[in-house]
Amino acid sequence: MFKELVKWLNQWTIDNYMAIGLKIIKIIIIWIVASLLIRVGSFLIRSFFDSQARSRASINKTKNETLKALTKSILRYTVYFIAVLMILGELGVNTSSILTTAGIGGLAIGFGAQSLVKDVISGFFIIFEDQYGVGDFVKIQDITGTVEEIGLRITKIRGFKGDINIIPNGQITVVTNYSRENSAALVDVNLAYENDIDRAIEIIEKVSREYAAENPDIVEEPQVLGITTMDNVGVTLRLIARTLPMKHWGVERALRKVIKKAFDENNIEISYPRLVVLDKEQT
Repeated sequence: MFKELVKWLNQWTIDNYMAIGLKIIKIIIIWIVASLLIRVGSFLIRSFFDSQARSRASINKTKNETLKALTKSILRYTVYFIAVLMILGELGVNTSSILTTAGIGGLAIGFGAQSLVKDVISGFFIIFEDQYGVGDFVKIQDITGTVEEIGLRITKIRGFKGDINIIPNGQITVVTNYSRENSAALVDVNLAYENDIDRAIEIIEKVSREYAAENPDIVEEPQVLGITTMDNVGVTLRLIARTLPMKHWGVERALRKVIKKAFDENNIEISYPRLVVLDKEQT
């Protein structure tokens, strides 16, 4: 046994040892470069997302941390995978067969989990692009409500009645976000034809501006746009006021109340259906 071992060792030449040493050095260099790439990449990713958090006060901290961790994980696993393939190649392993096997397996998994992959990719871009955040009031397809939770696979929306709607991110194609920009309060006032329209407009402008001066939710002075419709009942005047996001419903209700009160004080009549009865004997 010992003689066979000595005989086997004697077969090795200085070139063999140099080749082995060179492979070991290459493996060490590959691993060092991979570690450096991960360190530098993680630093750049962390700096990017930290700067995003500082520059955008509205960005959700949880979303920011989720994206940062996910991006770092993708970088780490990608670099490790490439480094392992390079090391196996230095050890004489046929990496092309490994890639072929991995490709076939990945293709099979991809066909079996297409919807899952689509949901995750869509969720990543929803979070990355900051399309909406937790607490935003949104409309997704025919579902309207407040965003309760955002994940890489699903989004949870709470409706007006407290119901929770769970939507796969892959099905989200169009999003209307009502919480990012100022809202518009629209108030239509129906008046009878017998009223003095100019006088009615003056009253609406006066009371709406007085109300706006006391309400910080209104960001632009209310304006009367004029007559929008005329029908068999009366005319309709429209008032518009710009408000902070999601404050327009409360402002509309309050404006209707102050306008109704002012009309009562100034004998301005609201339109309503009327029935005229003609007596044939008198006519």
